[in-house]
Amino acid sequence: MQPIETPAGLAAGDLTTNTLKAARQGLLRVHRLLLEVERVELERSRGRLTPNAYLQAVLNEPSFEWLRPASQLIVQIDEALDAAEQDESPVASEVTASLLGQMRGLLTPVPPNTTFAARYLEMLQQHPDVVFAHRDAMAELPKGFLGPLPTQMA
Repeated sequence: MQPIETPAGLAAGDLTTNTLKAARQGLLRVHRLLLEVERVELERSRGRLTPNAYLQAVLNEPSFEWLRPASQLIVQIDEALDAAEQDESPVASEVTASLLGQMRGLLTPVPPNTTFAARYLEMLQQHPDVVFAHRDAMAELPKGFLGPLPTQMA
């Protein structure tokens, strides 16, 4: 099997489990901050939330639904890392490339063609902390990595 080549020439085989772990941390920081911004907005209308009420809101409130793609991607990354740890092997480079490509796609909100992208773009425009977390998360992706070419994604 040939390694997946990115447009910048970085082979997916060059990607490591540590790369995926670092990118995961960046995505977690963005996700945590977005959750906090939504919590503040919800508490403005409803008053202070208990931890249990907050958890229920995250799981059930429509105002948090747009964050599910990020939550699901974090779960996918965690599953890949856990499987590799159980097998005592690195995450397959194709899996790493796919997950990093999904992360880049998720955190690139232009054009805003999904609910996540539209709301994320609003967050970037309204909250400087989100911009900094976004910058840091994107910096965790390998330089020049654009993800698998569309014809290589299944």
